[in-house]
Amino acid sequence: MDYYWLIQSTAYWSLTLFIVPYKYIKRLFPFGFLGGFIYTWIVQYTAVQILNLWRYTPTFLTIYDIPFFFVISWFGVTLLYGYFLINYSKYQVYVITFFVSWTTFTNYFANQAGVFAMTNWSLSLTLMFAVFSHIFLLYLLKLMNGVEDIGTKKDMLNLKDNDK
Repeated sequence: MDYYWLIQSTAYWSLTLFIVPYKYIKRLFPFGFLGGFIYTWIVQYTAVQILNLWRYTPTFLTIYDIPFFFVISWFGVTLLYGYFLINYSKYQVYVITFFVSWTTFTNYFANQAGVFAMTNWSLSLTLMFAVFSHIFLLYLLKLMNGVEDIGTKKDMLNLKDNDK
């Protein structure tokens, strides 16, 4: 599975470029770079090199035992995440739930494929950390782009107030 992360990166970027219009890619690029590339490197370096929480099977392009294309793939996914949050802010709980589930599933799948091993980590911890990360990214997007439509608010679940 030497090309697993390259294939994942190609698939995620293809999906991102297919769904996200160019004007949004330009607008969301700083968010994707900071939230998808830099944040992913920080998390991965901390988890792999410092805390020894998980490890990757060596591939043709690794930096500090972290597959470069793994990080590149989440750069693209973060652009996609930002696009959905901005354009479907009314459904942000569902967007967050989908991306948290996606993250957890891909973690499980990579583990089953043998390209990723949890040494001091578990799938339930992945789920909880994914919730934190995606809410953190939501507020980073809000901060970087001045988007007021996302984040905690009274009608976040689109519930009707029947007490009126």
